[in-house]
Amino acid sequence: MNRLLVLVEGQTEERFIKEVVQPHLWSSNVSAEPKIVMTKRVIGASSHKGGGDFGKAHADILRLLADTNAVAVSTFFDFYGFPKSLPGAGPDTFQDIDKLTAAIEATVSNPRFKAYLQKHEFEAFLFVDPQTTAVVAMQPDRAAALAAHRNGFTSAEDINLGPETAPSKRIASTMGRYSKLLTGPVAAQRIGIQRLRADCPRFDTWMSWAESLG
Repeated sequence: MNRLLVLVEGQTEERFIKEVVQPHLWSSNVSAEPKIVMTKRVIGASSHKGGGDFGKAHADILRLLADTNAVAVSTFFDFYGFPKSLPGAGPDTFQDIDKLTAAIEATVSNPRFKAYLQKHEFEAFLFVDPQTTAVVAMQPDRAAALAAHRNGFTSAEDINLGPETAPSKRIASTMGRYSKLLTGPVAAQRIGIQRLRADCPRFDTWMSWAESLG
């Protein structure tokens, strides 16, 4: 089976790759193996104000590429709050997910590497089916309020109008208590990868690429 190594931000993304992505890819003869960034708080929460250090994540990517038994290496990072430390990238790069993805790939410069940034956050998946998300979070009475956040957007990936309206912020303001690690992967699994792909075109494109590795 062909091995795909996926560098992820944390335990939620690790579980998502293991429990949702990996089982689907087995039928394509691909084994997706998540690897959490070795240096904590490199990508993610600490970088939501423009901090963080991509250089350390870059080192992890190169380390994974050194594994010649893997056919490819990818990332699964949030676009929202990506560190502003990418070499040679101008301010406009961090406002455009396609430009940022291309800049990451240019920095790594390896044909076995493909960058993937989740638009805008992992939590976008949870708006594909607000009812399921609310039930998994044991707050079924908040389903309608969650669904209201989804209205007006073409896809779940488009939900984000600013720092205070990112998907995670919308969930927190609606549900109060919420565990990303406990709710996120389970809700995504129950929603199902086909529905996630149907409502999240960038994710669908990445999955199609992963399937092509088989």
